[in-house]
Amino acid sequence: MYAIDVHTHVFPDQVAEKAVASLSYAAKARAYGTGTIRDLQEKMDKADVKKSVLAAIATRIPQVHSINNWLLSQRNDRFIPFAAIHPDDPDRFKEILRVKELGFKGVKLHPNYQEFYPDEPRIIDLVRAIADAGLILLLHGGVDWAYEEVKASPRRIASLMEAVPSLTLIIAHFGGFERWLEVETTLAGSSAFFDISFTLPFIKEEDFLRIARKHGVHRLLFGSDYPWADPGEQRALLDQYHLSEGEKEAILHLNAEKLLDLSASP
Repeated sequence: MYAIDVHTHVFPDQVAEKAVASLSYAAKARAYGTGTIRDLQEKMDKADVKKSVLAAIATRIPQVHSINNWLLSQRNDRFIPFAAIHPDDPDRFKEILRVKELGFKGVKLHPNYQEFYPDEPRIIDLVRAIADAGLILLLHGGVDWAYEEVKASPRRIASLMEAVPSLTLIIAHFGGFERWLEVETTLAGSSAFFDISFTLPFIKEEDFLRIARKHGVHRLLFGSDYPWADPGEQRALLDQYHLSEGEKEAILHLNAEKLLDLSASP
Protein backbone atom coordinates (compact mmCIF):
# COMPACT_ATOMS: atom_id res chain seq x y z
CA MET A 1 0.00 0.00 0.00
CA TYR A 2 1.61 3.25 -1.13
CA ALA A 3 1.55 6.57 0.73
CA ILE A 4 1.28 10.29 0.03
CA ASP A 5 3.45 12.32 2.43
CA VAL A 6 1.86 15.74 2.96
CA HIS A 7 4.60 17.20 5.17
CA THR A 8 8.28 17.28 4.20
CA HIS A 9 10.99 19.93 4.19
CA VAL A 10 13.84 20.19 1.69
CA PHE A 11 16.53 22.73 0.89
CA PRO A 12 18.75 23.52 -2.11
CA ASP A 13 21.84 21.32 -2.11
CA GLN A 14 24.20 24.21 -1.40
CA VAL A 15 22.48 25.19 1.86
CA ALA A 16 20.91 21.92 3.03
CA GLU A 17 23.70 20.78 5.34
CA LYS A 18 23.94 24.12 7.15
CA ALA A 19 20.15 24.55 7.38
CA VAL A 20 19.52 21.07 8.77
CA ALA A 21 22.37 21.38 11.29
CA SER A 22 21.13 24.76 12.50
CA LEU A 23 17.53 23.67 12.87
CA SER A 24 18.50 20.41 14.57
CA TYR A 25 20.60 22.30 17.10
CA ALA A 26 17.85 24.81 17.87
CA ALA A 27 15.21 22.14 18.43
CA LYS A 28 17.57 19.57 19.94
CA ALA A 29 16.11 17.14 17.43
CA ARG A 30 17.89 14.48 15.43
CA ALA A 31 17.79 14.77 11.65
CA TYR A 32 16.99 11.57 9.75
CA GLY A 33 18.15 12.86 6.40
CA THR A 34 20.28 15.45 4.65
CA GLY A 35 17.34 17.66 3.66
CA THR A 36 18.08 17.39 -0.06
CA ILE A 37 15.66 16.42 -2.81
CA ARG A 38 17.79 13.40 -3.71
CA ASP A 39 17.85 12.07 -0.15
CA LEU A 40 14.11 12.57 0.27
CA GLN A 41 13.40 10.73 -2.97
CA GLU A 42 15.58 7.80 -1.88
CA LYS A 43 13.65 7.55 1.39
CA MET A 44 10.35 7.83 -0.47
CA ASP A 45 11.35 4.94 -2.71
CA LYS A 46 12.26 2.76 0.28
CA ALA A 47 8.99 3.59 2.07
CA ASP A 48 6.73 3.28 -1.01
CA VAL A 49 5.78 6.96 -0.84
CA LYS A 50 4.39 7.92 -4.23
CA LYS A 51 4.33 11.71 -3.78
CA SER A 52 5.44 14.25 -1.19
CA VAL A 53 4.38 17.80 -0.41
CA LEU A 54 7.39 20.12 -0.13
CA ALA A 55 6.66 22.68 2.59
CA ALA A 56 8.97 25.65 3.05
CA ILE A 57 8.98 28.43 5.65
CA ALA A 58 10.15 31.95 4.81
CA THR A 59 11.70 33.35 7.99
CA ARG A 60 12.71 36.59 6.23
CA ILE A 61 10.81 38.62 3.65
CA PRO A 62 13.59 38.61 1.00
CA GLN A 63 13.49 34.80 0.96
CA VAL A 64 9.93 34.53 -0.32
CA HIS A 65 10.43 34.86 -4.08
CA SER A 66 13.62 32.79 -4.21
CA ILE A 67 12.11 29.99 -2.12
CA ASN A 68 8.96 29.82 -4.23
CA ASN A 69 10.85 29.95 -7.49
CA TRP A 70 13.11 27.12 -6.31
CA LEU A 71 10.16 25.06 -5.13
CA LEU A 72 8.51 25.54 -8.51
CA SER A 73 11.65 24.20 -10.20
CA GLN A 74 11.35 21.00 -8.12
CA ARG A 75 7.74 20.29 -9.05
CA ASN A 76 7.25 17.01 -10.91
CA ASP A 77 5.20 13.83 -10.67
CA ARG A 78 6.74 13.06 -7.25
CA PHE A 79 6.84 16.48 -5.58
CA ILE A 80 4.01 18.91 -4.83
CA PRO A 81 5.30 22.29 -3.58
CA PHE A 82 3.45 24.41 -1.04
CA ALA A 83 4.45 28.06 -1.28
CA ALA A 84 6.22 30.11 1.37
CA ILE A 85 4.44 33.32 2.38
CA HIS A 86 5.72 35.78 5.00
CA PRO A 87 3.02 37.53 7.07
CA ASP A 88 4.95 40.83 7.10
CA ASP A 89 5.77 40.92 3.39
CA PRO A 90 4.21 44.10 1.93
CA ASP A 91 3.63 42.09 -1.28
CA ARG A 92 2.13 39.05 0.47
CA PHE A 93 -1.28 39.35 -1.19
CA LYS A 94 0.30 39.70 -4.64
CA GLU A 95 2.49 36.66 -3.91
CA ILE A 96 -0.56 34.60 -2.97
CA LEU A 97 -2.09 35.38 -6.37
CA ARG A 98 1.25 34.74 -8.13
CA VAL A 99 1.75 31.28 -6.63
CA LYS A 100 -1.86 30.40 -7.36
CA GLU A 101 -1.33 31.32 -11.01
CA LEU A 102 1.86 29.24 -11.04
CA GLY A 103 -0.10 26.18 -9.98
CA PHE A 104 0.80 25.83 -6.32
CA LYS A 105 -1.82 23.90 -4.36
CA GLY A 106 -1.11 25.34 -0.92
CA VAL A 107 0.82 27.58 1.43
CA LYS A 108 2.88 26.81 4.54
CA LEU A 109 2.91 29.05 7.63
CA HIS A 110 4.65 28.53 10.98
CA PRO A 111 3.61 30.79 13.89
CA ASN A 112 6.86 30.43 15.85
CA TYR A 113 9.35 30.82 13.04
CA GLN A 114 7.35 33.70 11.56
CA GLU A 115 6.39 35.31 14.88
CA PHE A 116 2.61 35.45 14.86
CA TYR A 117 -0.46 34.04 16.58
CA PRO A 118 -2.97 32.34 14.28
CA ASP A 119 -5.92 34.45 15.45
CA GLU A 120 -4.31 37.90 15.07
CA PRO A 121 -6.38 40.22 12.83
CA ARG A 122 -3.50 40.59 10.36
CA ILE A 123 -3.19 36.81 10.10
CA ILE A 124 -6.92 36.37 9.69
CA ASP A 125 -6.76 38.81 6.75
CA LEU A 126 -3.84 36.88 5.26
CA VAL A 127 -5.52 33.51 5.69
CA ARG A 128 -8.75 34.84 4.22
CA ALA A 129 -6.79 35.79 1.10
CA ILE A 130 -5.29 32.28 0.99
CA ALA A 131 -8.77 30.78 1.25
CA ASP A 132 -10.20 33.16 -1.36
CA ALA A 133 -7.45 32.08 -3.76
CA GLY A 134 -8.52 28.47 -3.34
CA LEU A 135 -5.24 27.46 -1.70
CA ILE A 136 -4.79 24.98 1.14
CA LEU A 137 -3.06 26.21 4.30
CA LEU A 138 -0.60 23.87 6.03
CA LEU A 139 -0.18 25.32 9.51
CA HIS A 140 2.11 24.17 12.30
CA GLY A 141 0.15 23.16 15.38
CA GLY A 142 1.22 22.88 19.00
CA VAL A 143 4.69 22.77 20.55
CA ASP A 144 7.88 23.42 18.62
CA TRP A 145 10.91 22.26 20.61
CA ALA A 146 12.97 25.21 19.39
CA TYR A 147 10.68 27.66 21.24
CA GLU A 148 9.31 27.95 24.76
CA GLU A 149 6.02 29.60 23.80
CA VAL A 150 3.24 27.68 22.08
CA LYS A 151 1.96 30.24 19.60
CA ALA A 152 -0.10 27.76 17.58
CA SER A 153 -2.33 26.43 20.34
CA PRO A 154 -5.41 24.45 19.28
CA ARG A 155 -7.65 27.16 20.78
CA ARG A 156 -6.05 29.91 18.71
CA ILE A 157 -6.29 27.75 15.60
CA ALA A 158 -9.96 27.14 16.34
CA SER A 159 -10.47 30.92 16.54
CA LEU A 160 -8.82 31.30 13.13
CA MET A 161 -11.09 28.66 11.65
CA GLU A 162 -14.15 30.39 13.07
CA ALA A 163 -13.02 33.67 11.49
CA VAL A 164 -12.34 32.07 8.07
CA PRO A 165 -14.87 29.24 7.67
CA SER A 166 -14.09 28.81 3.97
CA LEU A 167 -10.47 27.84 4.73
CA THR A 168 -9.17 24.43 3.74
CA LEU A 169 -6.75 23.77 6.59
CA ILE A 170 -4.19 21.07 7.36
CA ILE A 171 -3.00 21.32 10.95
CA ALA A 172 0.39 19.70 11.31
CA HIS A 173 1.32 17.25 14.03
CA PHE A 174 -2.14 15.81 14.67
CA GLY A 175 -3.77 19.16 15.37
CA GLY A 176 -1.25 20.36 17.96
CA PHE A 177 1.96 18.61 18.95
CA GLU A 178 2.01 17.65 22.65
CA ARG A 179 -1.33 19.42 23.19
CA TRP A 180 -3.42 16.31 22.60
CA LEU A 181 -6.10 16.99 25.25
CA GLU A 182 -6.70 20.49 23.88
CA VAL A 183 -6.86 19.06 20.36
CA GLU A 184 -9.46 16.54 21.51
CA THR A 185 -11.66 19.12 23.22
CA THR A 186 -11.19 21.99 20.75
CA LEU A 187 -10.44 20.72 17.23
CA ALA A 188 -11.54 17.08 17.01
CA GLY A 189 -14.60 16.88 14.81
CA SER A 190 -13.87 20.18 13.05
CA SER A 191 -13.48 20.72 9.30
CA ALA A 192 -9.67 20.79 9.55
CA PHE A 193 -7.44 18.00 8.34
CA PHE A 194 -4.75 16.73 10.73
CA ASP A 195 -1.49 15.42 9.37
CA ILE A 196 0.23 12.85 11.57
CA SER A 197 3.78 14.08 10.97
CA PHE A 198 6.18 13.84 13.93
CA THR A 199 3.36 12.45 16.07
CA LEU A 200 3.28 8.68 16.51
CA PRO A 201 6.47 8.32 18.58
CA PHE A 202 5.14 10.88 21.08
CA ILE A 203 1.52 9.88 21.66
CA LYS A 204 -0.02 6.79 23.22
CA GLU A 205 -1.83 4.59 20.73
CA GLU A 206 -5.02 4.66 22.77
CA ASP A 207 -5.02 8.48 22.76
CA PHE A 208 -4.30 8.60 19.03
CA LEU A 209 -7.11 6.20 18.18
CA ARG A 210 -9.62 7.95 20.42
CA ILE A 211 -8.88 11.40 18.99
CA ALA A 212 -8.63 10.06 15.43
CA ARG A 213 -12.05 8.46 15.56
CA LYS A 214 -13.62 11.46 17.26
CA HIS A 215 -12.20 13.70 14.55
CA GLY A 216 -12.86 11.31 11.70
CA VAL A 217 -10.29 9.11 9.97
CA HIS A 218 -11.39 10.65 6.66
CA ARG A 219 -9.67 13.87 7.81
CA LEU A 220 -6.29 12.35 8.72
CA LEU A 221 -3.28 12.57 6.41
CA PHE A 222 0.02 10.73 6.43
CA GLY A 223 3.03 12.99 6.93
CA SER A 224 6.59 12.44 8.08
CA ASP A 225 8.11 15.89 8.71
CA TYR A 226 11.25 14.74 6.88
CA PRO A 227 14.14 15.33 7.62
CA TRP A 228 13.07 15.36 11.29
CA ALA A 229 11.57 11.90 10.84
CA ASP A 230 12.03 9.05 8.40
CA PRO A 231 8.98 8.31 6.22
CA GLY A 232 9.60 4.58 6.43
CA GLU A 233 9.80 4.58 10.20
CA GLN A 234 6.59 6.63 10.45
CA ARG A 235 4.82 4.13 8.18
CA ALA A 236 6.07 1.23 10.30
CA LEU A 237 4.67 2.85 13.44
CA LEU A 238 1.28 3.41 11.78
CA ASP A 239 1.21 -0.23 10.65
CA GLN A 240 1.45 -1.32 14.29
CA TYR A 241 -1.66 0.61 15.30
CA HIS A 242 -4.98 -1.18 15.62
CA LEU A 243 -6.59 0.35 12.56
CA SER A 244 -8.53 -1.43 9.85
CA GLU A 245 -6.97 -1.78 6.42
CA GLY A 246 -9.53 0.69 5.14
CA GLU A 247 -8.60 3.23 7.81
CA LYS A 248 -4.90 2.84 7.04
CA GLU A 249 -5.48 3.23 3.32
CA ALA A 250 -7.49 6.40 3.93
CA ILE A 251 -4.74 7.89 6.08
CA LEU A 252 -1.87 6.78 3.86
CA HIS A 253 -3.15 8.05 0.54
CA LEU A 254 -6.89 8.17 -0.20
CA ASN A 255 -7.62 11.30 1.85
CA ALA A 256 -4.62 13.16 0.45
CA GLU A 257 -5.45 12.22 -3.13
CA LYS A 258 -8.92 13.64 -2.75
CA LEU A 259 -7.76 16.79 -0.92
CA LEU A 260 -4.93 17.51 -3.37
CA ASP A 261 -6.99 16.48 -6.40
CA LEU A 262 -4.47 13.85 -7.50
CA SER A 263 -6.93 11.50 -9.19
CA ALA A 264 -5.67 12.46 -12.64
CA SER A 265 -1.98 12.60 -11.65
CA PRO A 266 0.53 10.08 -12.99
